[in-house]
Amino acid sequence: MEAKPKRKIIRLKEFDYTTPKPYFITICAKDKECLFTNERLNQLIIECLLEEKEKTGFKIFVYCLVPNHLHLLLAPSTQEISVSQFIGAFKSKTARRAWDFDISGTLWQRRFYDRIIRREEDLKTIGQYTLDNPVRKGIVSKWQDYKFLGLVDSWV
Repeated sequence: MEAKPKRKIIRLKEFDYTTPKPYFITICAKDKECLFTNERLNQLIIECLLEEKEKTGFKIFVYCLVPNHLHLLLAPSTQEISVSQFIGAFKSKTARRAWDFDISGTLWQRRFYDRIIRREEDLKTIGQYTLDNPVRKGIVSKWQDYKFLGLVDSWV
């Protein structure tokens, strides 16, 4: 029997991901497919995100869902739930609910990308980067016209 290849660890060793610091998260759709083009599905994904926020007490400063990925700027508010646990619960909930949209199997890639935000000016820069994502993708000419993004919790 052939041994499975060991997965590369992409989280920082020895770092406590329950630390109430801001994190910039990118979660890609399965195989980076453009799965998020259905308005009802996109609204459902955002509802799930806000449900997890309420359930866990996480702060969500800004989010943006474009056709093949989701950007989040968030922070745990207590040290009870890690970023990975939050993302795992969110991905699980959205995957189950996506079945109503004839999306079978996996909705999201297995992993997600994170960046720990260390300075307040980085928070503002990354927040604006997140808001400007649909403009860079050519979806809208100004971020205020895009439906699937939001400013939720204040970052100042």
